[in-house]
Amino acid sequence: MSLPHWIIIPVHNRRVTTRACLQRLREQGIFGKAIVCLVDDACTDGTREMVKGEFPEVCIVDGDGNLFWGGGILEGMYHAHQQDAEVMVWLNDDCMPLPGAIDVVVARVLETRGICGGICHDPAHPEVLTYSGTRSGSDAMVCPGSGETEDVELINGNLVAVHRDVVGRIGFPPGRDLPHYGGDSVYSLRATRAGITCEVHGDARATNPPNPYFDRFGTSKPAWLLLQEPFRIGSILYFPTYWNFLREAFGWRAYLRWPAYFIRFAKQLAAALGRQFSKPSSSPS
Repeated sequence: MSLPHWIIIPVHNRRVTTRACLQRLREQGIFGKAIVCLVDDACTDGTREMVKGEFPEVCIVDGDGNLFWGGGILEGMYHAHQQDAEVMVWLNDDCMPLPGAIDVVVARVLETRGICGGICHDPAHPEVLTYSGTRSGSDAMVCPGSGETEDVELINGNLVAVHRDVVGRIGFPPGRDLPHYGGDSVYSLRATRAGITCEVHGDARATNPPNPYFDRFGTSKPAWLLLQEPFRIGSILYFPTYWNFLREAFGWRAYLRWPAYFIRFAKQLAAALGRQFSKPSSSPS
């Protein structure tokens, strides 16, 4: 008989990171409580072979190399839903849940039949909050205390449990329209607008380093590389993702907010050009 809870982990060419994540789940006894589903988005670094050899109990769903995070979560959830999963947990492979964290979010959504996420801290700087969730109109991430929950409209998808009833009410996450960034937030926003409980639990904690991608723009990326970002699916500057998120979050007001995208990109490009031309040129003496 199939276990009612599934852990969905999208992966692409991070074999060492993926191994550490799976080993953490094994040490916590998760394999005995849930089906761990790895969505292999056409890894070429031996991830699949490692998983089959070292973690044969893991279910592998194949991707074509174009799923990214959103598509990977979508495929994993669809597969789990078809297998009658009651709770589907999103887990990034660089997210290391502390003991009991997964149990907490699963138990909570069994109660609320909604969505519940955890709190992630930087492993190198435990006092730094890296991911949780936010309320509409605020950039400040919530950080509830032990035994507490806080409602959010936008949730970070690093460690999140979703009850099967959520899919029945609002469908699957928008992995096609939002293939990488923003899909988690849009899904939770759809849920809260439908009256579904979406919250972050203070007892579901994990370590997850901040994504360095957010810090590279305007600091180290050369201008010619920055020009590629609006057209690269995995980029936070991928313009279809930015537009789809604005449209979902703000409706007709997205047209008023759309210019901010170009202003942001222009500032980052100007910073990159400034760095490039301010470098002292070496000339023969």
